[in-house]
Amino acid sequence: MKCQNANNYFFPCLSALTLFCTFMAQAHIENTVIVNYDLNSGKNVHYELITSPLNKNTTVTLVPLEQSNKTPSTFKIAACINHYAGTSKQGEFHFSTTKTDQNDSRLANFGSFVTEHNLHTWWIHLDAQQNLLFTQDVGGLLITDPSAFTFSTKACHQD
Repeated sequence: MKCQNANNYFFPCLSALTLFCTFMAQAHIENTVIVNYDLNSGKNVHYELITSPLNKNTTVTLVPLEQSNKTPSTFKIAACINHYAGTSKQGEFHFSTTKTDQNDSRLANFGSFVTEHNLHTWWIHLDAQQNLLFTQDVGGLLITDPSAFTFSTKACHQD
């Protein structure tokens, strides 16, 4: 009888305790994936984003996922900063070389655009594991790991 009363008291207390406790899971992102959603057609395309080691010019490679054509597109990028505001920076991506897969109209059009225009970008430091990049020219958002996705930056020339 005593054990039954103890069980009647123990399990409701344990259930109430678990309701008020939170459990956190930590994930490690191994690959950065960029997704292009076409809301009109309902189609989407995924690309793996690979960056070269940090040097004067960073090379970014986009490899299509979930497609039969795996031809990578590469972009040689230099970054410069116009303004600093706390943990945020505003600057530009300058594309010196683009080599895109001409069979992928999205990347071919993007490559044509960025060779003619610099991308005005905000870098916002969220925390030690995340930066948010926002390119106002094309409306792109990208959350990156600062240890894996870095650019050497300098001050932009004010022409």
